[in-house]
Amino acid sequence: MFEVSGADRAVIAAAIDKTKDNVPRTLDPADKEDAAAIASFLKLTGKTRQSHPALFDDLDAAAKSGAGKDDDTQALQIVDAGQDAQGRATCRAWHVDKRGALMSGSLALALDSDTGDIAAMGHANRVGGGYAPAATRSATAKAAPANMTSVGFYHSQAAPGTPPRFGMVANTQAIELNAQAVAADVTDPVIKVSGHTEIEIGLGRPQTGLDLDYFYNQDTSNTPILLVPFTGTVNVQQPLNYVDPNTHQFTQGLSVTTQLYSVSAQHKIDHQSSQGLLTQITGDTSTNVVTWSYPFDAASQMESLQFPPYGPARDTLSGFYFQFNIPVNNPVAPTFTFNVCSYDWPDQPSVNCIQIPNIKFWWHCIAAEASVTMADGAERVLEEIDNTARVRTVHGGSLGVEATTRALHNAGATPHPVDLVFELMTKSGLSVILTGGHPVVTPDGLAHACDLKPGDAVLTRDGTDSVASCEESRYDGIFCNLKLVDETDREAGRSLEVGTFYANGIAVGDFNAMAQLHRNNTRSLEYMRARLPERYHTDYASTLEMIARDNVKYGGNF
Repeated sequence: MFEVSGADRAVIAAAIDKTKDNVPRTLDPADKEDAAAIASFLKLTGKTRQSHPALFDDLDAAAKSGAGKDDDTQALQIVDAGQDAQGRATCRAWHVDKRGALMSGSLALALDSDTGDIAAMGHANRVGGGYAPAATRSATAKAAPANMTSVGFYHSQAAPGTPPRFGMVANTQAIELNAQAVAADVTDPVIKVSGHTEIEIGLGRPQTGLDLDYFYNQDTSNTPILLVPFTGTVNVQQPLNYVDPNTHQFTQGLSVTTQLYSVSAQHKIDHQSSQGLLTQITGDTSTNVVTWSYPFDAASQMESLQFPPYGPARDTLSGFYFQFNIPVNNPVAPTFTFNVCSYDWPDQPSVNCIQIPNIKFWWHCIAAEASVTMADGAERVLEEIDNTARVRTVHGGSLGVEATTRALHNAGATPHPVDLVFELMTKSGLSVILTGGHPVVTPDGLAHACDLKPGDAVLTRDGTDSVASCEESRYDGIFCNLKLVDETDREAGRSLEVGTFYANGIAVGDFNAMAQLHRNNTRSLEYMRARLPERYHTDYASTLEMIARDNVKYGGNF
């Protein structure tokens, strides 16, 4: 089931011994023991010098240069570990490269702490940035051992020629065998609107229409904070400890942690440190039920979970994670750990984990003062459009605005062309400022603004025009965008229509078009080969093959 040599098991065991529980550490290719661990972990993910020659060449170079030392560009976390409802070992490890990632991969392992045998294993691969969540495969997992060590590993390369990064995290715990699934109920956040597949939260836009599950009005803020309502209960099914009989708050022993992971962009977003979390958690010693309450609070917005502002140009989707460590009167296991995390792979979580849908926020991409052509031919400033409007599309009809976005964008905040700011000018004199990842409509379909060259044809309100220039701009300011196709359009059978509109007379795609274009391009070997040094072609092709295989075999969507 898991073919691991004795030598590799010894190497992995040595790496775990060097790793503090739940403290991620960088694996340094220049360190002999770390280099051996990297080789063993890469072998478990199926990567070889034949499938990924550039990765191994860059690894060899990093070993000589010492370029793999600690830095703060990576985030790695074990978000769930234990036994699933069928008694099998399970582990989930989430990784994100904060620089963005040309190619990255992660590995989740569940080991028998006493023998070193692998009880469960799974890995994930990503291209084009985003978090790489690895989950052990339920179909091949063995029974959970009494003592289990969970391991997460990552490798990531931000761009061609940059040194690859490697790291790991490990945690050893006693497993309560044959435990029942946790009795928990997450009442917020949930999907409230029929047809949604993610929990949709609007920030800073008029509260009209039926397209949102939650809405927080932050119209006056150019950098709105991310807000998530989070309420529910859990029955720990054993006596609670350290609960004040009057306030029902915990006096000691309680700890929590929460983060958002950007699904398509390059960020792990830690909770806003200024907001206390423990006073909103209470315990009832008569029922052993713990209640948490960070409710939807549209008025003051101070009771929901608060995360710092973050508005990547091509991402709205976030993975959610919250961990409770609850003190209980149990001398063998004095802490009850319970997790809530977003869906990643279909593989079963542990009995102490509840999964919820990913969370979708709405953000930005075109300079706010751009003029948009409305359905009736009138012009309106993009920043002033709300989701009561309809806009003209390149097909001559109109689409309703379902969501609007607004946020502050800093030019040059990342080195990736899709995140830079460009000014596109046509030969007829039209111009628009937009991010490099924004789709522009051409006669052949959508193209990233950053890919346009002088002479390329683009569509405009007056017909076909050509690019005079498309150059990087130092513009720092407010950017907005539209998400088109509203309830009226869906009822008319137009739910799959690609959203387009005219910004300063130039035809561009909406938010969903932008996200889909990024996904399509980063998964197109032909597109990427034209933009990568030749020595990375085999690596990229192999990674795409792995992603496609795992999506089919294990039900992923990466």
